[in-house]
Amino acid sequence: MIGKSVIALSGYSVIALEQRKNAKTQKRYNVKGAILITTIIILVFLTVLGMSLIAFLFSRTAYSQMQLDRLKSLYLAEAGLSKAIWELRFDVDPDGDGPGNIPKTKLGEGLFWTRHDFQVSTLTATGEVNKTRRTVQIKYSAI
Repeated sequence: MIGKSVIALSGYSVIALEQRKNAKTQKRYNVKGAILITTIIILVFLTVLGMSLIAFLFSRTAYSQMQLDRLKSLYLAEAGLSKAIWELRFDVDPDGDGPGNIPKTKLGEGLFWTRHDFQVSTLTATGEVNKTRRTVQIKYSAI
């Protein structure tokens, strides 16, 4: 009852109470605005972090695929060398282009081919997978 009598007695006290009430309401709005801005900043940060992670994973996947293609190409080139050595060792030429010369041959996901240079005694084999090429060359004295 004392608080009500003070309000009733003084017009100044009523104004002061209304100002305090308005100040509390204004602080409440300021706090809500600060929380909103903080939430937006956190969401932007998490979005940028997530996009960076996705870009990193895509680049790692592409790099892994490239390494796999390089390895497959190397194995195909070695397969071409094996076939060319077999042709030279047994003096056979099933494709009619000279012993040790292998035309482009499909094997698995890629191609291989081999060229035999009689003058310098070298076999050069190339394997290709998804436009990735690896070349292996050997020099021999007698097979």
